[in-house]
Amino acid sequence: MKMLNKTNTLRILLLAILAGFAGCTKEKAIPFEPHVEKEVANNPTDLAIQDILKTYQTKIVYKWDRRYISADASATPPQFELIKPYIDNILRKLFIAAYDRQKSDFMVKHMPIEMIFIGSSINYDAGDERNFSASGMAQSFSRILITGINAYDLNNKSWLRGQYATLHHEFAHVLDKIYSRPMGFDDVSKGLYAGSTSFAVFTQAEARSRGFWKNYGMTNESEDFATWVNGIVTTPKDEVLTIVAANDLLKRKYTLVYNFYLSKGIDLHLLQEYLQTILQ
Repeated sequence: MKMLNKTNTLRILLLAILAGFAGCTKEKAIPFEPHVEKEVANNPTDLAIQDILKTYQTKIVYKWDRRYISADASATPPQFELIKPYIDNILRKLFIAAYDRQKSDFMVKHMPIEMIFIGSSINYDAGDERNFSASGMAQSFSRILITGINAYDLNNKSWLRGQYATLHHEFAHVLDKIYSRPMGFDDVSKGLYAGSTSFAVFTQAEARSRGFWKNYGMTNESEDFATWVNGIVTTPKDEVLTIVAANDLLKRKYTLVYNFYLSKGIDLHLLQEYLQTILQ
């Protein structure tokens, strides 16, 4: 009887060991990544990039890599000689300083892990987004794609406004992923969204009647939130208040978005006033 119990015990242990091996084999192997020596910055552009990395833990990528855009899209690499001017005059002044001047450690805590610089817009040629050009893109809270670098021109007010509108729009997606949208925001226009392929058929007036800053916000709740931020930081306060007074849906969303940023230490109207001084 004792021998039988011992035999059964051994069988149970053997089965447990085999089961353990079977469980381990389900894990995918970690791919081997060879060690790459870190390049030493030896020019003003890479030194500027290194300073951003050291201060904000944000990696700026300007070397072309096709993996950053989808297979059905095309884009142009940025011109090397424009990278440092863009960092100095757009990224630092129109983006980072806009927040840090209100709360000194804001961007240290919230800057995305990567910012990808692209020379042109991202142009989609097939699929659901046929004939659509993207001026920027946010991927979770870790990466922002910024386009239009090759059109760099500090005398072009339209380009400047477009750049900071894109930067703050995409950054709104980053904050959305970190904190989630304000509670109740998604319910304000519930049932009134149009989707990514249908928003363009709505006029500005129709979009506003449904509680959207502009029709692109009708794509989904995330774009709705980001277009509200974009709208507030590019529009004088008195004009914003006039727009949102048109109906209760606009007023509710404005209040939610404005208070969301205010709770983080950022007044979007003050941010807009600062950006406006850059354009003058």
